[in-house]
Amino acid sequence: MLKLIFKNLWARRRRNGWLLAELILVSIVTWIILDPVIVVTHDRSIPLGYDADRLCLISLSKLQPQAPGYNEEAEDSTVIMNTYFNLVNLVRNYPEVESATPVIGFCYPNSRGNSNTQLGVEGDSVEISIMSMYFLPHTQFFETYGFRPGIGMTPEQLSEYNYTKNDIVFTENTAEHFFKTKDVSGRRCWSRRGTDTTYVSIIGVVGTFRAYSEWRPVSLQFCPMISIDMEDIDDNARILLRIKEGVSMERFLHDFKPWMVKELRGGNLFARSVLSYEDLIVEAEADGATFIYRRNLAMAAFFLINLCLGVIGTFWLQTRTRREEVGVMRSFGGTPGYILRMLMGEGAVLTFVAVLAGCLLYLQYALKEGLANGENWRASTEEYWVTDFTQHFLVVSFIVFFIMLVVVVVGIYIPARRISRIPPTEALRDE
Repeated sequence: MLKLIFKNLWARRRRNGWLLAELILVSIVTWIILDPVIVVTHDRSIPLGYDADRLCLISLSKLQPQAPGYNEEAEDSTVIMNTYFNLVNLVRNYPEVESATPVIGFCYPNSRGNSNTQLGVEGDSVEISIMSMYFLPHTQFFETYGFRPGIGMTPEQLSEYNYTKNDIVFTENTAEHFFKTKDVSGRRCWSRRGTDTTYVSIIGVVGTFRAYSEWRPVSLQFCPMISIDMEDIDDNARILLRIKEGVSMERFLHDFKPWMVKELRGGNLFARSVLSYEDLIVEAEADGATFIYRRNLAMAAFFLINLCLGVIGTFWLQTRTRREEVGVMRSFGGTPGYILRMLMGEGAVLTFVAVLAGCLLYLQYALKEGLANGENWRASTEEYWVTDFTQHFLVVSFIVFFIMLVVVVVGIYIPARRISRIPPTEALRDE
């Protein structure tokens, strides 16, 4: 049958040439549309690396001087800090809460801010860019977030360690990136400010996680907050809580919100809102890359549907014009199944040649400009198939081929099934 398929394609080469050109163009456009959508979809499927299912984040605010109930004496920094920690303890003692921790500043997992610095490995002169997040020691920070333990201390032990200002905690991927090993407790790095060089000690390691839900993992360090900037309390004070296992998040929030409004206040501080971490992630994505991602996804769906309908229509019409040819084959003993397989085989061969040509043409552009890189604006420490040029190109090319093959087969199968079953005399009536 394969020999007959090639003979038929060559015999109809003029008409098939136009089909081939159309398929090449469609395969290139499909590549352009699908590549960024596939990469972002892959990145979002990577596990977060911490247990966000049972997390909630409470945002605090301060009464302004003109607000009713404002207490000027409560503006003392010591009073503010004591009030803040009292609110954390109130949340921690809530019946359905497993643990709670203060979150200060704008750099925490899936926050809308970021902080970056440069670190070098002791004994090496090369500086490596690294993201920084901050935490308060002795506040159940690591276990509340649900970070996976690394080699050495457990998350609970890391939370309770007596840190100095030159102590840090790495993630596993950062340890691998800096030292080529996950066991880095006691190792040192250095940072330079002007002419001053400061050495920092790595106290422990937690599991790899994603700083943002649309990113791949990057190099990251946790820095203890030995002293607290009161401006952070004014603008960026929050309380992270983890509900107990088996507690429904929906029911918890329904019961917790009225209690929070009534009880979670002290001095000039009060709880403004509470949001599950999953909703927080959705909200952060909506203000960031999600809009672009959804727009690209909608555009991809729109163009692909139209392209597919166009290709289906073209092959549908081409197949119907072969009614008399099918009648001749039936008169010489061709079965409906044989004719159907032959017509679909012609379409499959034409599709393979067209997609191969289209992908090779796109490859020339990709070698110069690169492939889609997702939402990361920092280099990831992890290797995935989307970060390997060869694998990336082959996987997306296969997806493009599969889509094109399905479209062409559908465009051929429906009319071919019908004309392959009509009697030869009816097919040849107009001949």
